[in-house]
Amino acid sequence: MKNIFVISTFAVIFSLGFSSGSMAGCNYHGHGLGMSEMSDLDSNNDGAISFEEFEAPTVERLKSGFDMLDTDNDGEINQEEWDNYLRIHGHETTSEG
Repeated sequence: MKNIFVISTFAVIFSLGFSSGSMAGCNYHGHGLGMSEMSDLDSNNDGAISFEEFEAPTVERLKSGFDMLDTDNDGEINQEEWDNYLRIHGHETTSEG
């Protein structure tokens, strides 16, 4: 249960950073998304962007962020790794470990 909370909290914090208008390489209402960028997102070159294609850059950024926190590369963020992340970003931690 504790791991679910840690991962959920991580997802919320990271999503706040990614929802600032730069989701999937475009700004709100498409401003800044030129046609050349659309073709970059259209990975199967069918002239349309599926949701999977649209979300791919965000998933890649989330995975990269997760990997930065997972300092022992075990595929999980433990309490120590989470506390280190919080301390680096100026937050106090309440755990003893």
